[in-house]
Amino acid sequence: MLASDYLGRTVRDADGQELGRVADLIAQVGEDGTPRMVAVLVTPRWRGRLLGYERPGVQGPWVFDKLAGWLHRGTREIPWDEVRWE
Repeated sequence: MLASDYLGRTVRDADGQELGRVADLIAQVGEDGTPRMVAVLVTPRWRGRLLGYERPGVQGPWVFDKLAGWLHRGTREIPWDEVRWE
């Protein structure tokens, strides 16, 4: 599996409504030491690369916080098992 296979793909909810496109993948290392996907970051508007400040709990200089918040408003984390690929 390559990250490029998922980045930019359209994601839908269980009802078939478009949520946006995958902007980033979130992985965790399992107990056996192998990484596994746990969620995707989906953005309704494609604005290029993420800056990192659009993630919940991440803070930086206020200018970057505001810019990232505006550029990537609506970005949300969707658990991997709830993702419906188009």
